[in-house]
Amino acid sequence: MDIIGKPYAHERFAAVAAARGETTAVEHDGHRISYAELDAHASRLANRLRARGVGRGSVVLVHLERSIDLVVSLLATLKAGAAYLPVEPGVPDDRIAAYVKETGCAVAVTRPEHAGRFTGLPVTALDPRAAGSEDSTGTGPAAAVEPADTAYVIYTSGSTGSPKAVRVAHASLAYLCHSVNERYGVEPGDRVLQFAALSFDTSLEQILNTLLNGATLVLPEYAWAPSELPGRLRSLGITVMDLTPPYWRAFLAELAAAPVDLPVRLTIVGGSAVHAEDCRTALRLMPRSRLVNAYGLTETTITSCTMEITPEVLPAQGPAPVGRPLPGTVVHVLDERLTPVPPGRHGEIYLGGPGVAQGYLGDEAQSRKRFVTLPGAADGPGTVYRTGDLGGWTADGNLEIVGRSDRQIKIRGFRIEPAEIEATLSAHDLVDDAAVTSFTHRGEDQLVAYFTARRAPGALDPAELRAFTARHLPAYMVPARFVQLDAMPTTAHGKTDLAALPDPSELPAAPPAAGGGASPASLVERAVAGLWCQVLGVESVEPGDNFFDLGGNSILAAELMAKVRASLGVLITQVRPLIRLLLDDATLRGFASAVESARAGTLSADGAAPADLRADTAVGVPIQDGPTETAWADPAHVLLTGATGFLGVYLLRDLLRSTSATVHCLVRARDARHAVERLQGTARRYLAEDLAEYVASGRISVVPGDLDRPLLGLTEAEFDHFARTVDVIHHPGGLVNFIYPYSHMRPTNVEGTREIIRLAGRYRNIPVHYVSTMAVVSGFGTAGVRHVTEETPLDHPDRLSVGYVESKWVAEGMLLNAARQGLPVAVYRAADISGDRVTGAWNTATEMCAMKKFIVDTGTSPIAELPLDYTPVDCYSAALLHIAAGRLPAGEVYHLTNPGKVNVSVLADRLRAHGHTIREVPWEEWVDGIVRMAVERPDHPMTPFAPLFIDRCSTGEMSVAEMYLETTFPVFTRDNVDDALRGSGIAIPPVDAELLDRYIRYLTSIDFL
Repeated sequence: MDIIGKPYAHERFAAVAAARGETTAVEHDGHRISYAELDAHASRLANRLRARGVGRGSVVLVHLERSIDLVVSLLATLKAGAAYLPVEPGVPDDRIAAYVKETGCAVAVTRPEHAGRFTGLPVTALDPRAAGSEDSTGTGPAAAVEPADTAYVIYTSGSTGSPKAVRVAHASLAYLCHSVNERYGVEPGDRVLQFAALSFDTSLEQILNTLLNGATLVLPEYAWAPSELPGRLRSLGITVMDLTPPYWRAFLAELAAAPVDLPVRLTIVGGSAVHAEDCRTALRLMPRSRLVNAYGLTETTITSCTMEITPEVLPAQGPAPVGRPLPGTVVHVLDERLTPVPPGRHGEIYLGGPGVAQGYLGDEAQSRKRFVTLPGAADGPGTVYRTGDLGGWTADGNLEIVGRSDRQIKIRGFRIEPAEIEATLSAHDLVDDAAVTSFTHRGEDQLVAYFTARRAPGALDPAELRAFTARHLPAYMVPARFVQLDAMPTTAHGKTDLAALPDPSELPAAPPAAGGGASPASLVERAVAGLWCQVLGVESVEPGDNFFDLGGNSILAAELMAKVRASLGVLITQVRPLIRLLLDDATLRGFASAVESARAGTLSADGAAPADLRADTAVGVPIQDGPTETAWADPAHVLLTGATGFLGVYLLRDLLRSTSATVHCLVRARDARHAVERLQGTARRYLAEDLAEYVASGRISVVPGDLDRPLLGLTEAEFDHFARTVDVIHHPGGLVNFIYPYSHMRPTNVEGTREIIRLAGRYRNIPVHYVSTMAVVSGFGTAGVRHVTEETPLDHPDRLSVGYVESKWVAEGMLLNAARQGLPVAVYRAADISGDRVTGAWNTATEMCAMKKFIVDTGTSPIAELPLDYTPVDCYSAALLHIAAGRLPAGEVYHLTNPGKVNVSVLADRLRAHGHTIREVPWEEWVDGIVRMAVERPDHPMTPFAPLFIDRCSTGEMSVAEMYLETTFPVFTRDNVDDALRGSGIAIPPVDAELLDRYIRYLTSIDFL
């Protein structure tokens, strides 16, 4: 690829993008963008920035989560000639205001939900996804930058009590990008994990070194816990990773406990001291991965030295060497007289060369103190950076770091000046003196704050101080322990005697908060307590106990979040605000309350108002005012969503058998080949055939797309083609998850349905057959309405209590509104779509299958009015297609359920008949077992459904699961179904011993039971 004459990072990227074209550049949470698309998106955003006056000398504040949008914004800022300033959404408001004032930035790139944070500040909030009049071309603006122009600004902790803004020039960034990969060797075939925090300058190296060498950058959807990393590395095919030493050490402990073969060929570790013993462990556990120790500072453009770690270069104990400088970088090890020290002796390290930054923005005094000139140096005069690190040269010419000449601390790779935290604590009304240092707990360095509060009437609550500091400092600067002293120890000179401060690991934990000494009360609190015990290694916890006082730290907090997500179904988007709330209130009761809010999806950073479900049923897209103009009764073309799902693949098979139509299957996939693989995999699993003959003949036409994207993820031309040619649409597709909130379900289940209506109503009013759920009438039950029919209007959305059900309620309402405007629509509500009545084949990811396994594994079945309303999938498909073929729909609703449902006790009887010991227990005891299972067995199939039994419904009078007991759920009719199927020969078999035995035999044959 031609990069000659393209010295700057953004210019090199454009050349690489031209060469790599459609190759995937970035992946994030199932989404991908090619090099060509990434370059075009960045150029369009650069145009929009330039149109707002951004150019050389400007600073662009990028306030985004880790995402493809963030990578686009970085490249766009560089293309526009401006300086990139990353500020993560977790940064407190007063810091953002200070950054805006100090840098003079006029534009903040952020998502609409965060735009409110910039209200009142002299900046324009710019949504990176919004279209603008400048978007007509993807050609980047001709931003002519000079070597000394600032490329990016990174804030580091300041010893004066305020953060410092480091300015790094384009020339220095270009130098890093040119030289560092000579040591790393990242290649186009690599898949590189971007795991560093976005406000940590290592994130820039991870992003740019990947993209400038044609590899694929993989962004985690959240900060994985060390226990999750091995599985993620394997599933995502990661070949290169760069981790901080504390996290890497915890990952190695997980890997040692459960060794697996990993695809990683290069591991980079840096940001703080790397211990020789950890290196030996890594070389043993990952023998096929190179191990590189990287050393550098923000003021010297990220990486200055590297060391290829082998057993031969490691000392017996202590830190591993950091190796030799990059070409062009100069390392000086000097004594207090600025005289070089010989190998084997230690001095202070000064770094020179092209990577030295421009200094601190707006702080000339600190710049003069740290960026100095060494006249008479062997390489001639020039600015060098005084690092404050102590070290020396080994006998074989490698640099080693042994400590600090000042109080600076490194926590998870972040440089922290204790004075900055001390200044924040001292601003508290009741704090007199404060001293901050570090201690080691479970192998990780943590911050401890000592303070005196002579004006306080009693002991200050550590939780109050933790919340106070969290409001003013980034999360990594919030101390893990707060220790109140009667007096601060001092030296003979009157300064704080840090060496005399008590060891926090030898101090008793803070007493529980007032009223917090009782046992955990609610089911959520009990479940969270079990997870705390697992993570912290303690026997029990009380509601007022503090996570950090019990030994919690950042890595254990990540493990806790992983367990909370796995056991209690917390959405990924809720993890960051949940971590923030753990800092605000680290008591068990406080955190359990936060988990309940996270379960409801209400921890969004913008504090968005609850969704208006009735308003969301508005159609919002045009529908033709005229009759249907399609061959719906004998279709030539059918559009089918959800074909890779359980019901969808049966509908596909039956459409192929009962019509001569080409069935166009909308499949979420990378490309057509991947779509066929997914579809055939589903067919083999449930139908015991791969439908290959239909694929080969063209009767099955795969359409790579996505329900949660505009135009179903299709191009305008593709979308328009289907609007002109499709005769009937079957829409069983959607996101099925009973745990996540409406906000998560809405894009696929609501907006996807709106796109289906858009397609159907564009020209010909194509009939739409929609698969819904009986759960949409569950709100009637808690409202006291005991009977509903197929004609009963939808109502009580505020009582549904489950995001999935809310999304189906809204989609139904939207379709029925479209029917009133003339679009032919039929809605088919299902209770439980069960296994094939002949083979027993069943989707084991369903709640009904999970419940069977739970009953077998625990030997308990509930005494409750819990119905088994099973409709075999083949019967459901046949009935739906018969109804669809027989009449043009006009807004009818069909309760396609089983009139022969039975109580769960019948299932218990049949399981006993198959040799299982089943004991029937009260509902409350059975639910307690589900909570224990969720905590102790997060991998159990029942665990994802545990929140249904733990969460209270919206009225608070019962759990969500209790809404579906026959004592509450309304009695419903199925007259429309009976009329439509009369004389068809299609009958839904009763849920009897024969049907249940078939299912039990199938689930046993596949080792599910």
